[in-house]
Amino acid sequence: MDPAFTWDQPRQRARPRVRSTAPAAGETTRITLREAEHRFGVSVATLRTWARKKAIDAVMTGADAGRQWMVTPESVAHHLSRSPRPAPRSAPKTPPRSASQRTATGPTGDGTAMLVPRDAWDRLMDQLGNLHEAGLLLAEARERAAKAETEAGFLRERLAELRAERDELRVRAVRDATSSAAPRRRRFFGRHR
Repeated sequence: MDPAFTWDQPRQRARPRVRSTAPAAGETTRITLREAEHRFGVSVATLRTWARKKAIDAVMTGADAGRQWMVTPESVAHHLSRSPRPAPRSAPKTPPRSASQRTATGPTGDGTAMLVPRDAWDRLMDQLGNLHEAGLLLAEARERAAKAETEAGFLRERLAELRAERDELRVRAVRDATSSAAPRRRRFFGRHR
């Protein structure tokens, strides 16, 4: 094959080496991080961190979809039993407020409150509507201003043309008046003689 045309040839893909995920004799079965997440309720990111730190029994395998961590369920369960997860924090209990006392913008447990008070939301929507209308009016005003500027430019040019024409007519009128005045005087003077 000519090396100058190697780019023209279809690329041959190397076959990925796949480690067998089947357990060998005496080895326990391994599961993916997603399966461990569903089984134990621990996020994939946390499991991946534990695998990198060797806190759990995990191996990196090259599967069809790419490389991935495979863990033993027993090691995840053992790690969880050694370091129990903290209980979720509970909100401090406060006595319920009446609707007039409530200034909070957060939702209530029964779902009857909004994140934003209704009147504030309505004012905001009105302001947005006004802004939209003002934007439309501004666009129309800009369009009218552009038309007016174009028309003003045209009228300036036309005015300059008319002034030039007027000046030319004045010069012509003065010239005609001076040229026609001389023969009249001669005639006038000629008659009297």
